[in-house]
Amino acid sequence: MARATVDQDATPATVARQNRMLHAISVAQSLAMASSDSGAVFEGLLTELLSLTQAEYGFIGEVLYSDEGRPYLQTHALTNIAWDDATRALYAKHATTGMVFSDLSSLFGAALVTGQPVIANDPANDPRRGGLPHGHPPLNAFLGVPIEHGQQLVAMVGLANQPGGFSVADVEFLDPLCKTIGQLVHARRAERLRQRAQEELERTAALLVEKSESLRFTLDSMSQGIVMMDKDRRTTVYNQRVLEVLELPESLLAARPTFEEIFEFQALRGDFGDDFALVSARARQHVASGTLADSPERYQRTTRAGRVIEVVTRHFPQGRLVRTYADVTEQQQALGRLRESEQRFRSLTQLSSDWYWLQDEQFRFIQFEGEREVKTRRREAADLGRTRWDIGALNMQEADWQAHRGALEAHQAFRELELERRMPDGSSYWIAISGEPIFDEQGVFRGYRGIGCDITSRKLAEAQIERLAFYDALTGLPNRRLLHDRLQQAVAVGARRRGYGALLFIDLDNFKAINDTQGHDVGDELLKQVAARLSQCVRLTDTVARLGGDEFVVMLDELDEGEMQAAAQAEAIGRKILAALNLPFEVARQSHHSSPSIGVAVFGEQRESADELLKRADLAMYQAKAAGRNTMRFFDPQMQAVVSERAALEADLRLGLARGELLLHYQPVVDAHGQTTGVEALARWQHPSRGWVSPARFIPLAEQSGLILPLGQWVLEVACGQLVAWSALHAKRGWSMAVNVSARQFRHPDFVQQVLDTLRTTGANPYRLKLELTESLLVTDIDDAIAKMSELRSIGVSFALDDFGTGYSSLSYLQRLPLDQLKIDQSFVRDVLKNPNDAAIVRTILSLAHSMDLSVVAEGVETRGQHEFLAQCGCKAFQGYLFGRPAAAVA
Repeated sequence: MARATVDQDATPATVARQNRMLHAISVAQSLAMASSDSGAVFEGLLTELLSLTQAEYGFIGEVLYSDEGRPYLQTHALTNIAWDDATRALYAKHATTGMVFSDLSSLFGAALVTGQPVIANDPANDPRRGGLPHGHPPLNAFLGVPIEHGQQLVAMVGLANQPGGFSVADVEFLDPLCKTIGQLVHARRAERLRQRAQEELERTAALLVEKSESLRFTLDSMSQGIVMMDKDRRTTVYNQRVLEVLELPESLLAARPTFEEIFEFQALRGDFGDDFALVSARARQHVASGTLADSPERYQRTTRAGRVIEVVTRHFPQGRLVRTYADVTEQQQALGRLRESEQRFRSLTQLSSDWYWLQDEQFRFIQFEGEREVKTRRREAADLGRTRWDIGALNMQEADWQAHRGALEAHQAFRELELERRMPDGSSYWIAISGEPIFDEQGVFRGYRGIGCDITSRKLAEAQIERLAFYDALTGLPNRRLLHDRLQQAVAVGARRRGYGALLFIDLDNFKAINDTQGHDVGDELLKQVAARLSQCVRLTDTVARLGGDEFVVMLDELDEGEMQAAAQAEAIGRKILAALNLPFEVARQSHHSSPSIGVAVFGEQRESADELLKRADLAMYQAKAAGRNTMRFFDPQMQAVVSERAALEADLRLGLARGELLLHYQPVVDAHGQTTGVEALARWQHPSRGWVSPARFIPLAEQSGLILPLGQWVLEVACGQLVAWSALHAKRGWSMAVNVSARQFRHPDFVQQVLDTLRTTGANPYRLKLELTESLLVTDIDDAIAKMSELRSIGVSFALDDFGTGYSSLSYLQRLPLDQLKIDQSFVRDVLKNPNDAAIVRTILSLAHSMDLSVVAEGVETRGQHEFLAQCGCKAFQGYLFGRPAAAVA
């Protein structure tokens, strides 16, 4: 039994408590010696425990284990805390045998599982609690002390509701008494074992009578054939299975033959084959000897029917032996299939560009299979025993390796880990690694396995794709897309750091002439040299990009923090670029000259968009072009205002067309007698807020923006509609309608069809429709112009050449064009009385028209003097303010 001593230096209270402990142990020993009833002993011990700790209730239990190895508790002493009829009946039922507690998800279960004391002074909120049944007395504090004996958990004490709760000191204080309990439980177990041994002995004696039958049954139920022989090698025991496996007659073994007699029977029957060929090579010589001396412990042979038998020989003292015969045909077939599968895997691995790798629990390589050494030129032996991060990679930083190690330590699978490494010759290569963790049957982590493959070709292709996506193929400079990304970043950084940068938009002057006259090869080479010179003019941190054609952009980053100083730096670099690009270019052994026009936009604290900055630099570049080229201009906000106004006007015009804000006014054309013979349709725009917008503003804008197409079609449709309306009026049914046609409208592939469709849908008389064209429209593709004019003229539509004398007048095309009329531009009419040259031009036009049988209309006639001069020169049709201003149609 355990002993406890009194600490001589302790306080009186402590001494008293220790004395009570000594008393409790003494009582326990007395109970154990005086009573054969172990239940009474444990009840007495529980009483002492409750007294020592002042706990309200508790239990003493023995720790037992289920067949599955799970611990549970069977009480030997338990405070009766029954609270209703059901629990009182339960306590009564188990008063003798004790209650069983097996719920390990509880406070006492935590002590059983961990083998450590459990102290819970707030059980209701303890995560280890298992919950209490309804009506159970309150549990305010709990102490569970597991008790070991001989390094084995044998018992447990549970106490509840000690005032003030439990502590580690209580565990230490109760330790002597708990050891006494452990000794008692151990003694009780020993007694039980003794009783069981006695009972087993009695049962064994009873079973000896049936031993032979049971042994025979056991042997016959085994899957292996068994033969037992004594020291004389004579058969003493065998089972039915050995007769089946070896195909032996039972009469042979029933006669208790010797080994040599059995061997002779088998050899004569040919069980071992010619020259013992059916026996495995390692045992063939031994079997042929016909003895058991030096027999290999294990070997295989094949039966005449093709079955594989494994023979195992075990020698025992006194010369006895046991030989087993197992039919392992299925196992051998499975093993063969496994070997075949492994060989197929190895072959596939060797034939593919991939390789297989294996790591141990410390992530060290222990095996490689496949083409790794060929692909990477790394000796596999040098990498065995090393981790992936020991080998290293050019593209991995320490933080990257830490993340990878974290994934491995968490036993996560990973896919396509890309690593760049260096070959011995200095070139780099890329590999992609995938792997998964390995666990054994018990779920224990054993390492990693996976595959690797060479992805160098793919990475090179990706790099090429990236170059195509972000770099100019001709010059190798960043393209518009990459410039846009870098510019956005620079703007963001500049706004955050309150610094400045600049954008230089560079366009080569007269490059088109070089490209057209010298060929694209010369032009391309010149662009490459321009790119090289631009790169030499800037810092490494700056960006030189090619937008396309002969347009380049230089982005200067991290300039001075002051706007004026940054502008000065940008100007200095711009002048450096001007000087560099004004030097001759040597291309194809010829010297070529080209100069740049440079537009500069400074950016900084204001966070403009990249598109806006490019637009500003572009505008500044055009300002440099307008200033004579080969110069540099900074972005002017006033110029931006003009552009913004133009954009707003364009948007308004688009809406105006949709909302019907445009009108047609008509200016009369009169004959020599002052009688109106027709009108010219002129578009007018009355904006809701702008008022009347001059045609000089919105017509050129429509030409540039493409709105001239819908605008021209609208004018044609309204004019034809007006012709139809006037056809019902006697005074106006003979009037002609002149409609101006823009170059863009005339060149449209469907222009002729659009005119024909308009005439058909409106019902207008084509003989009353006159289309006015400009000279510049006709010089680009005169054959196409003639074809379109001829097709429309065939149905009655006539053509007039507007503003004659201001363009590229040529007798050759005038003679070819199917024209009906020339219109003298008002610029000649205005000064016809003051400028002899204008007067001479007017006379020439009239004479030319008369010789070509073309009618003439003089535009811009505003005075009687002009009218009289024109009439004297032979002009018979007039148009101008003298005869009427453009006005809306009236009935």
